[in-house]
Amino acid sequence: MQHLKPRRSTRYRRRFRVDLGHTAALTVDVSAGGFCVELMRVLPPGAPLEGSIHVLGRELAFAGQVVWARQPEVGLNMRGRMGVRFTRPPAGLKQLIDPAGQPGPPPSRPQA
Repeated sequence: MQHLKPRRSTRYRRRFRVDLGHTAALTVDVSAGGFCVELMRVLPPGAPLEGSIHVLGRELAFAGQVVWARQPEVGLNMRGRMGVRFTRPPAGLKQLIDPAGQPGPPPSRPQA
């Protein structure tokens, strides 16, 4: 079993579009350190990626690395999920996802 490091920033349940090359997806949650995204084709843990996240009318470029991935259940029409840690965070993201500085919901762990 893989042991993940504790999160350094609070996650917020927000649905934002993420563009990863020719693939578009939606976030499940997002934080200043990364995000969880739902999509039909996940990348393996360790894979680098670049893309943009669309937040409140702004397109913010980022670079990241897949930390964990859960394959889709195609027969059940369920999307896969993957957790992405930013290696080059999008500028201004933290202020856009939590402009009032209010704490978000408590952090949760991805299901195995």
